[in-house]
Amino acid sequence: MNFCPNCGNQLDRNALYCGNCGENIAPFQQSESPHTVQTHVVSESSPSFQTEDLTFRMKNSQRRIVNLWYILGLTFVFCMFLPSIIGLDGFDGGFAMTFTSGFMVIISIIVIGIYRSRANQLDRILSGEGRIAVWRYSQEEWIRFITRDFEEDKKLKRMLFFLIAGISVVIGIILTIAYEDFLFVPIILGLIVIVAIPAIWAPHYRYRKLLHSEAQALIAENGVIVGKMFHLWIKLGASLDFVSINEENEPNLIEFKYSMPARHGRQVEIARVPVPNGKTKEAVKIVEHFNHKLS
Repeated sequence: MNFCPNCGNQLDRNALYCGNCGENIAPFQQSESPHTVQTHVVSESSPSFQTEDLTFRMKNSQRRIVNLWYILGLTFVFCMFLPSIIGLDGFDGGFAMTFTSGFMVIISIIVIGIYRSRANQLDRILSGEGRIAVWRYSQEEWIRFITRDFEEDKKLKRMLFFLIAGISVVIGIILTIAYEDFLFVPIILGLIVIVAIPAIWAPHYRYRKLLHSEAQALIAENGVIVGKMFHLWIKLGASLDFVSINEENEPNLIEFKYSMPARHGRQVEIARVPVPNGKTKEAVKIVEHFNHKLS
């Protein structure tokens, strides 16, 4: 059963225009693909905030990453045995090639395991499992959102960078004094540079990815999709910590704060979902729903 994306009026199966508002609905009559959501499927515990069925199209990018690492993993396995195949002596680089390739095989297995789990979860969300809401945005709303998201992300990454850099400087000074060795100075400076690169690059990458995304968002029980950005807060030790509405500037944002295990404690991430015009009450109900589950 199809509904008009503009007014929600029920449509005939092969209708090209809405009989109620005249909306051209031909683009929404395309045949389904494995990653097209046509129905509103929710679990018994999930609230239903919308009555119309909305199409949500997105390719499973996590699955592409898995397939890429399958190829890389097989390549590294081949390189492990390459010295024996070509008769390369171990002391002429054969041992080094075998060891390095073996290490990369282990890395490949770990990456495949992580992204395969994420890909499976994304498939479930795209199929409609636990879906709460699907929102679409005008071009103006979307540009305002990604601009604000960029500024918020820069601010967060800048704070993390200064925190890590400050701790590194303190530790460097302590080690330099304790061991009376200035070798720690370039080491600490190098560490700060390494930390600075992702702190500067990540917000710009996120901005470009959102800029070239379709202006849509899907909110589900286990994660959200904003444009092409996928946020998941289950599996691999991840957890949803808090959900709130940020009303400081337009557009208002639902912020999903979640965390996951990292080398030095838990890494905190924030998924920002813009609230479309006319959806404020629905956004409040969504936030209340998640915080009720967390309480």
